[in-house]
Amino acid sequence: MDYDVLVVGGGTAGMESALTLGDMGYSVVLAEKEPTIGGKMILLSKVFPTLDCASCIATPKMASTFHHPQVTTLAYTEVENIDKTPRGTFQVRLNKKATYIDFDKCTGCQKCELACTVAVPDQFNYDMVARRAAYIPFPQAVPKKAVIERHGTSPCSQACPAGVKAHGYVSLIRSGLFDEAHELILEAVPFPGTLGRVCYAPCERACTRGELDGALPIRKLKRFAADRYYRNNPEAKNTSPEKKHPERVAVVGSGPAGLSAAYHLARLGYPVTVFEAGDKPGGMLRLIPPFRLPTKVLERDIANVTALGVEIKTGQRVDNPADLKNRGFKAVFVASGTPRDQKPDIEGADLKGVTGAIQFLKLAASSSKPSLAGKTVLVAGGGRYTIALDCARTARRLGAKRVVVQFRRSREELSSVEWAIEDATEEGITIQFLKMPKKLIGTDGKLVRVESLDVKPGLREANGRFLPGQPEGAAESMEADLAIMAVGQEPELAKGLEGLSKTRSGTLAVDPQTLETSQPGVFAGGDVVSGPSSVVEAIGTGHRAAECIHLFLRGEQRITKELLGLPAVDKSSVLGRQDRYTPAPAANRSKLPVEERQSGFNEVEAGFDESTARESAARCIDCGGCCECHQCITACPADAINFGMRDEHQTLNVGSVVVSTGFDLFDPLGKVQYGFGRLPNVITAMQMDRQLSPTRPYNTVLRPSDGKIPDNIAYILCTGSRDCQVNNPLCSRVCCMYSVKQAQLIMGALPLADVTIYFIDIRAFGKGFEEFYEQSKAMGVEFVKGKVARVEPADDGNLTLHYEDIAGGGKLATAEHDLVVLSVGLLPNQEALKLFSGGDLAPDEHHYVKEIDEDHSPARTSIEGVYVAGSSAAAMDIPDTILHSGAAAALAAAHVERVKR
Repeated sequence: MDYDVLVVGGGTAGMESALTLGDMGYSVVLAEKEPTIGGKMILLSKVFPTLDCASCIATPKMASTFHHPQVTTLAYTEVENIDKTPRGTFQVRLNKKATYIDFDKCTGCQKCELACTVAVPDQFNYDMVARRAAYIPFPQAVPKKAVIERHGTSPCSQACPAGVKAHGYVSLIRSGLFDEAHELILEAVPFPGTLGRVCYAPCERACTRGELDGALPIRKLKRFAADRYYRNNPEAKNTSPEKKHPERVAVVGSGPAGLSAAYHLARLGYPVTVFEAGDKPGGMLRLIPPFRLPTKVLERDIANVTALGVEIKTGQRVDNPADLKNRGFKAVFVASGTPRDQKPDIEGADLKGVTGAIQFLKLAASSSKPSLAGKTVLVAGGGRYTIALDCARTARRLGAKRVVVQFRRSREELSSVEWAIEDATEEGITIQFLKMPKKLIGTDGKLVRVESLDVKPGLREANGRFLPGQPEGAAESMEADLAIMAVGQEPELAKGLEGLSKTRSGTLAVDPQTLETSQPGVFAGGDVVSGPSSVVEAIGTGHRAAECIHLFLRGEQRITKELLGLPAVDKSSVLGRQDRYTPAPAANRSKLPVEERQSGFNEVEAGFDESTARESAARCIDCGGCCECHQCITACPADAINFGMRDEHQTLNVGSVVVSTGFDLFDPLGKVQYGFGRLPNVITAMQMDRQLSPTRPYNTVLRPSDGKIPDNIAYILCTGSRDCQVNNPLCSRVCCMYSVKQAQLIMGALPLADVTIYFIDIRAFGKGFEEFYEQSKAMGVEFVKGKVARVEPADDGNLTLHYEDIAGGGKLATAEHDLVVLSVGLLPNQEALKLFSGGDLAPDEHHYVKEIDEDHSPARTSIEGVYVAGSSAAAMDIPDTILHSGAAAALAAAHVERVKR
């Protein structure tokens, strides 16, 4: 056996059982699902009837348990399954949940918590206040170690092909940490200014807020961070790493994939040289018109690469990667893109006045821009739809009288470029959906007319994508002076590259895991492999290639080191965290007036100011919990943060099991008439106990709606207990006394406050309980015998109670209070019944763990060797729990002795 006894649950019963068994010499493993042991007792203010400090009682027991030489405490660990073996022992499957912080290094300094930018409801203060995603539960936590709460990867971050932690930089902007947001973006991409303008923003389509009142403007928030940083830092900083590698790497092509690979290789410490056939670096990015991507922004982005020491050699075409290896480069990355227009399969494609989109944009970007004054231009869009619209909008700025764009798809199918369609339409461009050119007609070899066909809408596939529609109907004709065919792009492979294996479509073939080509040490990525893709996808491929080349050069296992985060969190589970959300519509796009766009190539879309950026970022609902902003990594002096942690499954063999999973509290949402969750000044008794605790969330007792110190407080006893309407006929045994305790503490904290307790009867059965009750009445606590029917809102946030005045003859009465406290009952924690395979652990008629012989052998369950301790068996106060735990420990010890024989 690995341990003699497993104790499930680290509350009062679990700690008492573990200590008793440990003192008897048995080896014990204590599994607690929360980050700290102590259960609910450590959250209390004081205990009744002595009013001793709960923390003063619980904290020494927590420390004794954790440091006991015979007790191994596994905090933040869940028991998944328990199987009984033929010899009477138990096989236990545990899940040690990832904390993302190395407990051996963590000192409990809380610097990660102070640096964290994500606020979440604090379950240890019963959601009255927020805590951080990186947190230590409370000051007396044992172990006092931080934990990072991660539900999964936020959908926005998961959707980014380049691995940008969108949730992270949004959270940083929300917190006013603008430079830090920019630095976080730079961890993944060197082009924040470019992507902030031209990315197709898959993050926004994935944004959960889009299910409510519109997605966050995540792309524009990236732009805000970059623009602000570039204004303050016009020159890129040299951030090359201290650790260097001697192996030289060559990159062929300075487009987004090539420069991204060079950037990340340089960050890893490699000397990198980029070879570019053109006269300027940037590749296809240079062809994006300045009204979408200003040249100075692109050049500042490229400076992020060269600041790392990357050398870019322009005007140098590489025909054969083998030549570079012969010059001493240990690895070559080919990212030459798809710089050539595909020739359209249409009659008249060779006419003068017919050009490809790439050819047209290159000419428009040159110093000898063509004049299209008075001309009619047709743009046929069938490949990258943004390129077609870029061509159309550029033609308009070059003086074209009329510009028509034809798409063979519907507007619904082009939803990803809706913003560009809107901008083009504003600029007077005609967009025809479900239309395609059939024939280009010329006179004397020059285009004069285009014949077009309608297109039948394509069917939507199960994955949501549309099949291409088929032409139908009679041809229509329009005059045209220029036809720009944006139907696709293809690689332009040099002779040396032709020696590498290719796919059927003519792109380079690579190992899908390593991105290595058929020639060892030569890697390829971006459009030259995938075919035409988006800027952000090409950048992501470059990052991945850098990782592959690094592994290759270091001789490590040659498999893609995918920066796999956690799975994306489910949107429905995120939206289910709250009953309602305050509407906060997204900010409107701010654009250059239409009349100012035609006169030049000035940028159309405006960026955010600081106020709009923070307001927009504040709409984030923190889907994944932790946003991976990495501020905790920067703040931690012990280097304890480890986002690579994952849940660890462990199997143990133990001789006996003590079930001490405690109780659940009744959810007062089940008593709709009391208004909990709807009326902010209706709270639970546990929330009040936290307000009265030494580690309270506020400096005094406050009501939630306005922070007012209440002066007229009501308690409603038996909320969710002794109530067949909510299927709990049992008395919880402790509610009367804990309410009396709180009443006394309130009168000490707020001497002028009135406290009224509405009750059916007072259960004061324990030692000193009756005296405690009488003492409260003598202090001025008012006890009203009457069942409360409902709670309704009154003026100024106050509340009106409607109740049956039993002492007054049963008449209906009302009373007004400024705070109502619901004394919620105790319920069985039915998770204990699910721990055992086959469901063999029997419940009693009230769904507590059944004691087979409660009178003569308390704690014995339906499974020999499994014993129940404390309130897992029934509602108990603390003294009864301790006595009951001793019985469970004794029985577990006896069973261990039997199986050891």
